[in-house]
Amino acid sequence: MMFIRDYPGINAVKVGRLFLKPGDVYETITQSCRMVFHEASDRSLPLGRAGSATLVRYAGVNYVVATRHQLGIARGASVPTNILDTIRIGSGKGLLSNIPLKACIFELSNVDEEYHDVLLFKAADTWKTQHSDQPFFYPLAPFSKANRVKSFLVGYPTIEGVMDEYLEGFVPEQPGSIHIKRAISDCDLDKSYMTNVEFYRRYLNVRERPVVDGYSGGAVFSLTGELENLEIVLDGIVVRAGAQHIHIVDADYLLKIITDQSKRG
Repeated sequence: MMFIRDYPGINAVKVGRLFLKPGDVYETITQSCRMVFHEASDRSLPLGRAGSATLVRYAGVNYVVATRHQLGIARGASVPTNILDTIRIGSGKGLLSNIPLKACIFELSNVDEEYHDVLLFKAADTWKTQHSDQPFFYPLAPFSKANRVKSFLVGYPTIEGVMDEYLEGFVPEQPGSIHIKRAISDCDLDKSYMTNVEFYRRYLNVRERPVVDGYSGGAVFSLTGELENLEIVLDGIVVRAGAQHIHIVDADYLLKIITDQSKRG
């Protein structure tokens, strides 16, 4: 199977509202997925790892998507009000900075549904380090029914070495080094998977991966279309990831919770 970057350079790939050369697709897509940290109320303690997050945009509003379980928030519980001050959505470029969050949208009912796990944060429109962060808030659209040429998982797995230097040399209120390690992994939509769970889809890893934490809150994207009409679509947000399977809550749910919130005002 060809990598996207190996497609002829004369072909453009539609990514949201952009048309990119195949070699630029992965770099743009991965600016939509970020590493998540959490800060203790005691600022003398170091940051902790908290998986991945995905940046999306709908109706002119920026959102950051994560999950309850990666932030230690129980099903059915309200999201703590201080989470906007303690969650950190990391920059993907060199110096660790943060995308400020303004509010959180979440389910209190339907605790047995997989989509109950999803948290949707409204993000700031602008912030001081935005230019250096180079975020790409992926335009949100319904789950695509088009045939998939290939699909791929993007996330920030919890692997050795990421936080070691930072924790060993930690000094309160001082910058430290975190070796952010992003993973892109091929997968295929499992068309044989049958479930009554709403907005829930399963993908098969093309190659068996080591079981590690950190992918929750990341995303699965797919390449659709023919050679002269290629497009990247956002399939959904990772809520479970194992050696063989990846489970997502799809983009239709993200649209539903945003539109439901808008109706309630």
